[in-house]
Amino acid sequence: MAITPDDIIGTWHLVDTYTENADGSRTPNQGPSPKGILIYTADGSMAAITRSAVRDFPSTPEANDADRARMFDTYLSYAGRWSLDGDTVTHHTEHALDENWVGTDRKRTIDHQGDRMVLKGLAGDGVSMATIVWECAPSDGS
Repeated sequence: MAITPDDIIGTWHLVDTYTENADGSRTPNQGPSPKGILIYTADGSMAAITRSAVRDFPSTPEANDADRARMFDTYLSYAGRWSLDGDTVTHHTEHALDENWVGTDRKRTIDHQGDRMVLKGLAGDGVSMATIVWECAPSDGS
Protein backbone atom coordinates (compact mmCIF):
# COMPACT_ATOMS: atom_id res chain seq x y z
CA MET A 1 0.00 0.00 0.00
CA ALA A 2 1.38 3.40 -1.01
CA ILE A 3 2.18 5.98 1.66
CA THR A 4 0.19 9.23 1.28
CA PRO A 5 0.57 12.60 3.02
CA ASP A 6 -2.51 11.76 5.11
CA ASP A 7 -0.57 8.80 6.54
CA ILE A 8 2.04 11.06 8.12
CA ILE A 9 0.43 14.48 8.72
CA GLY A 10 -0.01 14.98 12.45
CA THR A 11 1.89 14.78 15.70
CA TRP A 12 4.00 11.74 16.59
CA HIS A 13 5.65 10.76 19.88
CA LEU A 14 9.00 8.96 19.95
CA VAL A 15 8.81 5.33 21.05
CA ASP A 16 12.29 4.01 20.22
CA THR A 17 15.42 4.76 18.22
CA TYR A 18 18.16 2.25 17.50
CA THR A 19 20.74 0.99 15.03
CA GLU A 20 20.53 -2.59 13.82
CA ASN A 21 23.88 -4.39 14.10
CA ALA A 22 25.19 -6.96 11.62
CA ASP A 23 24.47 -9.75 14.12
CA GLY A 24 20.79 -8.71 14.37
CA SER A 25 21.11 -7.07 17.77
CA ARG A 26 20.06 -3.46 18.36
CA THR A 27 22.02 -0.59 19.87
CA PRO A 28 19.84 2.18 21.37
CA ASN A 29 20.72 5.59 19.90
CA GLN A 30 19.47 7.69 22.79
CA GLY A 31 19.42 5.25 25.67
CA PRO A 32 16.35 3.54 27.07
CA SER A 33 12.99 5.33 26.82
CA PRO A 34 13.99 8.33 24.68
CA LYS A 35 11.60 11.28 24.48
CA GLY A 36 10.63 13.20 21.37
CA ILE A 37 8.02 14.71 19.13
CA LEU A 38 7.71 14.88 15.34
CA ILE A 39 5.17 17.12 13.63
CA TYR A 40 4.17 17.09 9.96
CA THR A 41 1.70 19.74 8.80
CA ALA A 42 -0.49 19.76 5.70
CA ASP A 43 1.33 22.83 4.36
CA GLY A 44 4.60 20.85 4.17
CA SER A 45 6.26 22.09 7.37
CA MET A 46 7.89 19.73 9.85
CA ALA A 47 9.71 19.85 13.17
CA ALA A 48 11.50 17.18 15.20
CA ILE A 49 12.85 17.27 18.75
CA THR A 50 14.34 14.24 20.53
CA ARG A 51 16.37 13.63 23.67
CA SER A 52 17.50 10.86 25.94
CA ALA A 53 15.17 10.24 28.86
CA VAL A 54 18.04 9.33 31.17
CA ARG A 55 20.02 12.54 30.87
CA ASP A 56 20.05 14.98 33.76
CA PHE A 57 19.27 18.62 32.99
CA PRO A 58 21.14 21.16 35.11
CA SER A 59 18.46 23.08 36.98
CA THR A 60 20.54 25.61 38.84
CA PRO A 61 22.54 28.67 37.80
CA GLU A 62 25.59 26.89 39.24
CA ALA A 63 25.65 24.39 36.34
CA ASN A 64 29.11 24.26 34.81
CA ASP A 65 30.17 23.91 31.18
CA ALA A 66 30.39 20.11 31.48
CA ASP A 67 26.79 20.00 32.78
CA ARG A 68 25.62 22.12 29.86
CA ALA A 69 27.53 20.01 27.33
CA ARG A 70 26.06 16.80 28.77
CA MET A 71 22.58 18.31 28.57
CA PHE A 72 22.84 18.67 24.80
CA ASP A 73 24.82 15.47 24.19
CA THR A 74 21.78 13.49 23.06
CA TYR A 75 19.44 16.36 22.18
CA LEU A 76 18.34 16.82 18.57
CA SER A 77 16.17 19.63 17.23
CA TYR A 78 15.50 20.66 13.65
CA ALA A 79 12.72 22.05 11.44
CA GLY A 80 11.99 22.81 7.83
CA ARG A 81 9.93 21.38 4.98
CA TRP A 82 9.04 17.79 4.14
CA SER A 83 8.30 16.01 0.88
CA LEU A 84 7.11 12.51 0.10
CA ASP A 85 8.29 10.27 -2.75
CA GLY A 86 6.82 6.78 -2.62
CA ASP A 87 7.78 5.27 0.73
CA THR A 88 10.50 7.86 1.41
CA VAL A 89 10.00 11.13 3.28
CA THR A 90 12.67 13.82 2.99
CA HIS A 91 13.19 16.37 5.74
CA HIS A 92 14.62 19.53 4.15
CA THR A 93 16.38 21.07 7.17
CA GLU A 94 16.07 24.86 7.35
CA HIS A 95 16.67 25.37 11.09
CA ALA A 96 18.67 23.15 13.44
CA LEU A 97 20.35 23.15 16.82
CA ASP A 98 23.38 21.66 15.04
CA GLU A 99 24.33 24.25 12.41
CA ASN A 100 25.91 21.51 10.25
CA TRP A 101 22.40 20.21 9.55
CA VAL A 102 21.07 23.50 8.11
CA GLY A 103 20.56 23.17 4.36
CA THR A 104 20.74 19.36 4.39
CA ASP A 105 18.18 16.74 3.47
CA ARG A 106 17.41 13.77 5.74
CA LYS A 107 15.85 10.87 3.80
CA ARG A 108 13.89 8.19 5.66
CA THR A 109 11.87 5.21 4.45
CA ILE A 110 8.44 4.86 6.04
CA ASP A 111 6.75 1.71 7.25
CA HIS A 112 3.39 1.90 9.04
CA GLN A 113 2.68 -0.65 11.74
CA GLY A 114 -0.78 0.15 13.11
CA ASP A 115 -0.62 3.47 14.99
CA ARG A 116 3.16 3.41 14.68
CA MET A 117 5.35 4.84 11.96
CA VAL A 118 8.84 3.40 11.55
CA LEU A 119 11.34 5.71 9.86
CA LYS A 120 14.67 4.33 8.75
CA GLY A 121 17.36 6.89 8.04
CA LEU A 122 19.18 6.45 4.74
CA ALA A 123 22.81 7.29 4.05
CA GLY A 124 23.70 8.82 0.71
CA ASP A 125 24.24 5.37 -0.78
CA GLY A 126 20.78 4.18 0.34
CA VAL A 127 22.13 2.10 3.24
CA SER A 128 19.86 2.14 6.30
CA MET A 129 21.24 3.93 9.35
CA ALA A 130 19.10 4.59 12.44
CA THR A 131 15.59 3.25 12.91
CA ILE A 132 13.17 5.64 14.63
CA VAL A 133 9.78 4.43 15.86
CA TRP A 134 6.99 6.98 16.35
CA GLU A 135 3.46 6.55 17.71
CA CYS A 136 0.59 8.70 16.52
CA ALA A 137 -0.53 11.20 19.14
CA PRO A 138 -4.27 11.17 19.86
CA SER A 139 -6.17 13.82 17.96
CA ASP A 140 -7.71 16.60 20.04
CA GLY A 141 -10.73 16.58 17.71
CA SER A 142 -10.11 20.00 16.21
